[in-house]
Amino acid sequence: MTSRTILIVDDDKIWLRSISGFFTIFGYEVLTAPDCAEGFGLASRRHPDCVLMDYHLPDGDAGSFCARLRSDQDLKRTPIIIVSADGEQEYCSYLKHQADGFVLKGGPLNSIRMLVESILRRIWWERGIIEKGDLRLETENLTVFRDSKPLARLTLEQFRFLFIIMERSPAFVSEDNILKFIFDADIIPEKHATLRVLADSLRAKLGARLGRRIKNKNAGWIYLQPPGDNRRASASTGGTL
Repeated sequence: MTSRTILIVDDDKIWLRSISGFFTIFGYEVLTAPDCAEGFGLASRRHPDCVLMDYHLPDGDAGSFCARLRSDQDLKRTPIIIVSADGEQEYCSYLKHQADGFVLKGGPLNSIRMLVESILRRIWWERGIIEKGDLRLETENLTVFRDSKPLARLTLEQFRFLFIIMERSPAFVSEDNILKFIFDADIIPEKHATLRVLADSLRAKLGARLGRRIKNKNAGWIYLQPPGDNRRASASTGGTL
């Protein structure tokens, strides 16, 4: 997957080391901070994709951190997940502090990762627009633009397929991950053949030249931006699906 940056704010050194190593294994760039002040400083400088934080910290709590982040114009849309050993904090986390997620500390680390990735998927769609090089995808109308000119309108399945491989380019994306993203359901083996048919129809919509950017190898798919036109992918507010 494309490298994602996660900021973990916690004063428990043992747990911090454990969760940091876990997310690193899954390809995340991990930033860590022991308190609110250092955490906000890192967030301001690095603009992480997600913040994972303990409820109680030496210089404040999740409430004060969330309030500060939500009041910052550049950081207010950053998803925040609160981790706490106290399940009674869940109500306050969602309703009072505007957190995007809550998870009990001490449970399986993979549950935390699944929550993070679920929230990030939602954020992708809320942003609505993704650009890479000369191509731009607009969620609201399922349209592909090339050099700011409309190129093709896609079906929802075609759009989601192109969206995920463009967003994660230049990394390969497994067929299982693509299928989960497209169909939002448990994997059905027969759908792998459906994915290949979908790829062919998408290539046809894009045209022969652009269609060649979509490649398949070892049960994975990749979108390859031509050298010399690899502008950074960006996202901005748009519609949701």
